[in-house]
Amino acid sequence: MSVASTGLQTAQYVTVGAMAVAIYDYCLTIAAEVKLVWGQRWTVIRVIFTLARYVPFIGVAMATYGKFARPRNTYPV
Repeated sequence: MSVASTGLQTAQYVTVGAMAVAIYDYCLTIAAEVKLVWGQRWTVIRVIFTLARYVPFIGVAMATYGKFARPRNTYPV
């Protein structure tokens, strides 16, 4: 196994680990979020909280997809 492929595999493991930590954190705190945030009216603070809470999921999901998606062959064989 080459050094480049080992580095790529390490990056993939770190990406999956980051996704797992994000999901774990979400599962631990969803009950408190429902109790404290969901019933409240929309304010600037709630918008900032919601963005800070859910935008990282989009970023981690895109990074995970980018690490595992196979590039399409754009040239004919």
